[in-house]
Amino acid sequence: MKNEILHAVKWSALCEVTAKIISPISTMILARILAQEVFGIIASLTAITSLADLLTDAGFNAYIVQHEFKNASEKEQVYNIAFWSNLILSLLSFMLITVNRYFFAQLVGAQGYEKALSVACIVIPLTSISSIELAIMKRNLEFKSIGIIRIISKVIPLLITVPLALLGFSYWSLIIGNLLGESVNIILCIKFGKFNPGLYYNIQTLKKILDFSAWAYLESILEWLLSNIAIFTVGAVYGVYYLGIFKTGINIISQILMSVYALYANVYKAAIAKEQNNLKKFKNVFLSFQRYTSILSIPLGIGTFLYREFITGIMLGEKWGEAVNLIGMWGLVTMFSISFGNFFSDAVRAKGYPRKLVIVDSIYLASLLILLRYVGENGLEFDRFCLMYCLLKLVQPLLQIFIGIRTTKIKLIQVIRNCFPQLAASAVMAAAILLFQFSNLSKLKALISIFFCIIIYFIVFYMITPDKKKFRGFWYNKIVRRNL
Repeated sequence: MKNEILHAVKWSALCEVTAKIISPISTMILARILAQEVFGIIASLTAITSLADLLTDAGFNAYIVQHEFKNASEKEQVYNIAFWSNLILSLLSFMLITVNRYFFAQLVGAQGYEKALSVACIVIPLTSISSIELAIMKRNLEFKSIGIIRIISKVIPLLITVPLALLGFSYWSLIIGNLLGESVNIILCIKFGKFNPGLYYNIQTLKKILDFSAWAYLESILEWLLSNIAIFTVGAVYGVYYLGIFKTGINIISQILMSVYALYANVYKAAIAKEQNNLKKFKNVFLSFQRYTSILSIPLGIGTFLYREFITGIMLGEKWGEAVNLIGMWGLVTMFSISFGNFFSDAVRAKGYPRKLVIVDSIYLASLLILLRYVGENGLEFDRFCLMYCLLKLVQPLLQIFIGIRTTKIKLIQVIRNCFPQLAASAVMAAAILLFQFSNLSKLKALISIFFCIIIYFIVFYMITPDKKKFRGFWYNKIVRRNL
């Protein structure tokens, strides 16, 4: 089991890094070609398509990954029920949105883009075809195949979208690229996957699936609301220009920082679910994954905040100056979620208590709705709204930590000790960054200072970490011996 997990981590990490790098690169290029309004329009349309895609899943993926089946026959039956249910629901969702496209376009502030919404919604049934196969592959820890599929499916939209954007296709370039990418995803899932859907369906088994995943499904819906509910207020109060800045700023930093968690996330969820009844092994899995993720996530989040102007200029270009403070603050709070909140959240879910996570998300959503209502009624400067929105984000990981400690029996002091070297090294790194920022640096000098601060971080970390023997052994085995 241990070797299987390590093998899965290796391929998951390699492929996830590659796949996650592609999205920011695509955004970096398109941000210099397309206007901010285009990103606002796409954000509005994506809010509808992503919700429909989420509703059609109905918790099938979570059931496939987490449920312990009695035998191969039951497993095959569930796979078929999940596949056909997902496909039928997605087709119904597509038809519902297409018929009522004027209503949905008005709902998200995208009046005049009803045709674009109808075309963009084609992705819903396309996604449903591949989603069950990918869930089966996750259950079987086939992360090498998943990674290859994800990388190719990410590269295709990039190769299509950029030329179309240069030719003046505006938001259509993003829609067409997304559809072609998902089409390639289906082809690759058929090639790499081992599941062939058969004509089997059982209502009683469907009810069991829905009963098992009801709370996880509700949590997914709440997560969608938390990610997209602000779109309605930002679009109405500030317009599509600022909506584009808001969503693009959040998305590009989330893509970069979440790639650190994505290195281990899929494997971590599968591994900790398998140890849910063994407290000692459960804690070991939690602390091991949390330690290695925070080695990168903590300094990356702090560095993003302190170098926010430089990062905004590099990632999006000079015309995105209004996103600087949003990018810096979002990087900081996302780091806290990745390093602590997400791990407790997945651990609580693995223990079989998704209901508690629904309570956490409901409290966070309520606090967010209070802010959005205030902004909708009284207005607020865009920068101040972004600051308050980022600070409210901390409510979610703080509650996840609180619930996680009570549910998993993992003490907070264990977690603090687990990442103390990372925190201490990051503090030294932050001090070095602040010293560099006393003088105005050119872009080249700022880039050199970043590399210098990275070196400082890893030197300090290595000096104080109790795992230095492991790191020294890794360096020797992977780097030195290989070249002898």
